[in-house]
Amino acid sequence: MIPPLDQEKRLFPLHLSPVEKLMLADDRPEYPMAFVIQLKLTGTIDRPAFEAALDEVLERHPLLYALVRPGKRNIPSWVPSDGPRPTIDWGKEGDPVCCDRGEIINLAEEVGLRIWVRQGAGQVAVVMQFHHACSDGIGAYRFIGDLWAAYGIRTATAGQLPQLSEVDRLALRRRKAPLTNINVLTRSSRTAVKSIYEAARIFGVFGGRPVPLNKPRRGTPLGGGAPVFPGIQSHTFDKDQHHQLRNAAGRYGITVNDLLLADMFHAMRRWNEQNRSWFSGRRLRIMMPTDMRGRDDYEMPAANMMSYTFITRNASECDNPESLRLGIRNETALIKHERSGLKFTNTITAASSVRGLLPRLASSNRCLATVVHSNVGDPSRRFTAKLPRQDGRVVCGNLVLEEVTGVPPMRPKTRATFSIFSYRRELTISARCDPHLFSQEHTRELLAIYVQQLSKSLE
Repeated sequence: MIPPLDQEKRLFPLHLSPVEKLMLADDRPEYPMAFVIQLKLTGTIDRPAFEAALDEVLERHPLLYALVRPGKRNIPSWVPSDGPRPTIDWGKEGDPVCCDRGEIINLAEEVGLRIWVRQGAGQVAVVMQFHHACSDGIGAYRFIGDLWAAYGIRTATAGQLPQLSEVDRLALRRRKAPLTNINVLTRSSRTAVKSIYEAARIFGVFGGRPVPLNKPRRGTPLGGGAPVFPGIQSHTFDKDQHHQLRNAAGRYGITVNDLLLADMFHAMRRWNEQNRSWFSGRRLRIMMPTDMRGRDDYEMPAANMMSYTFITRNASECDNPESLRLGIRNETALIKHERSGLKFTNTITAASSVRGLLPRLASSNRCLATVVHSNVGDPSRRFTAKLPRQDGRVVCGNLVLEEVTGVPPMRPKTRATFSIFSYRRELTISARCDPHLFSQEHTRELLAIYVQQLSKSLE
């Protein structure tokens, strides 16, 4: 169902935000700016109910059925799609999940959401791919919560029904406001921006050049053809192990997230040492997606309202684990207190005011970060819809949500992306490595190194 024409005219066309412009400029066939979320459920999916729920919920999240085309004054803008909505690829358990047109989503021709559904014997797997210009992870989980609520309303036979929350479609017109500190963007700073790196220097974003993960020296060689999709490997710490990790973080005087970050530096160093003998004290960097939404944005539809923050360490700092952990604790506390995510979005906003700078950043071969590390927390807590629970699991009508995994997108020389999920009191780590350089075996090996490092805290 398409919203009334007057509603569409009030909302569209929408000019792109600086972050959305960056996501489009950084989009490329080999490294698309798209992320994947995988859901595993128990039960048998009702296809008509799912399709009807999707139609209903898309009305609440307009950027997921929009295209990017020339708008007023020929400026690239969001416009409503007058063609097909997101397609759903239906299949049985074991059928491959394939991107016939490649992983890249061309937003000029295709809306920024793809869905695959695979039904097995009492098991359902749903894979969703989102273009990062349309939404960040938080927005995607709000959409997913709405989708399962709308589905649950149609399929629940007893008990408490899900409830959809209020959503303000027109709030998308102010989606750029939380992403920039306008007072910082003075005329002098704008005129000083001669390059994206000058902008980064002005706002103190990067601070030195990191090294990427080294290419694998051994293991299964890559074959030809398309990369494995989604290509995600995961490991789950059960409830008891997750509890032990929390206790270990408490003993160290840090948060679990600080522990995860510190051990990621150990894992990166160990990988690089194992895959190149001369590696020693080079600089490593973790890039962390940071939600910039405020209290007034609760009714915001799915959109990209995130920034990035960076933690950089020399590999040699891993020689003192206690100092590494405490330093990360202090830095993450400062990031939260000072809203350091504004530094990145201020940089992008300043650079977007100079013609051609964002495409220049996107075409750069510079390594911006060694890995991406996104701590999602409990994804079901990101839902704004209210869904009942059973033994800690979200109940979606005749289905029960068992597991959530996924990974952020990656760019050249940022050769691995990780997401951390806390659901059902378990902790799951998902990873994907550069599919052009790493096989699935290599991805499992890197993930195993990270898991082994974290497991030391269980002893």
